[in-house]
Amino acid sequence: MNRSKLITTTALATVMSASAAHAELSLSGFYAATVADSDGGVTHATSTSSMYVTYTDTLDNGMGLTFNISASAGWHGADVFIDTGMGTLGLGDGQDSAVDKMDGSPAIGGSLNAYGPRFGTAFNDGDAASGASIMYTSPSINGFTVKVSRGMEVASAASTAGLCVVTDGTDLTPNAVTAGNACATTSTRISGTAAVAGHDAVMSYAVSGSVMGLGVAAGVSSIDYHNTATADIDPSFMTASYSLGGINLGYAMYDSDGTSEETQMGVSTAIGGMTVGVTFAEDDNTTDTDYMHIGAIKSLGAMSYSVEYLETDVSGTDTGDSDTWGFTYTIGF
Repeated sequence: MNRSKLITTTALATVMSASAAHAELSLSGFYAATVADSDGGVTHATSTSSMYVTYTDTLDNGMGLTFNISASAGWHGADVFIDTGMGTLGLGDGQDSAVDKMDGSPAIGGSLNAYGPRFGTAFNDGDAASGASIMYTSPSINGFTVKVSRGMEVASAASTAGLCVVTDGTDLTPNAVTAGNACATTSTRISGTAAVAGHDAVMSYAVSGSVMGLGVAAGVSSIDYHNTATADIDPSFMTASYSLGGINLGYAMYDSDGTSEETQMGVSTAIGGMTVGVTFAEDDNTTDTDYMHIGAIKSLGAMSYSVEYLETDVSGTDTGDSDTWGFTYTIGF
């Protein structure tokens, strides 16, 4: 046995011996990438490349404990989950917001691609502003589960004096800027710092469940900024799904509170060992945009792949219109 394997085995044995009767240690991972052709431009991008180490145990008072470490390209984090018997308390880097945990779209079938969950303008569900949150997840009550999260408050930061450099090629002389002033539109800040708008602790609430076969979910996050220049927002979502005779129907609405609202309707079913879906969506924004998505997923056990087509139609103009073909593949263990 080489030295690296010996160290790994010894560490594993040490952890497991702490509570051999209850403790479990597991390793898992997930990888997802997409080859896309958008009007002649071919790209190949990785959307997820992660490894997870999970340790579970039972505390002396009977509560369940789960400790999870996640590592991916450019990010790593740790989370602790305590099962109190009256719900689960989550602490750590991956808690994000309650809305983020439940806002997946049932209207987008036949897709392995991450749309976020919208086709258009990104939905600010409060996860980025929440930071390392505290989240409570209720036990199932009459088929419904509630999540409530509280993010951390972020203090405002004033700008500091520095230098800007003109980047249009006509002038490379550094130009001094005083604290509170931004660089010109043709300049790039090379020293000093820009002002950062702080915010109160982000509160987020979400619920999901089913009523007579109708799956529903809804939630709202509250993001209140300290300065008047940045508007407070309360983004919300609502989804519904229903299955009838092997046909899955889905609806989703994402309201960014004043900036955009996207609605989606879709249908999916199983055909020849594949999941096939069609989705129509509209982003009600300063300029409205319509979307049509068609996709098919094939599972091969540890590996799955999808072939997808997304049509983007910007209202009143050809600018921004696109036809994108994508091949997405995922590996999980």
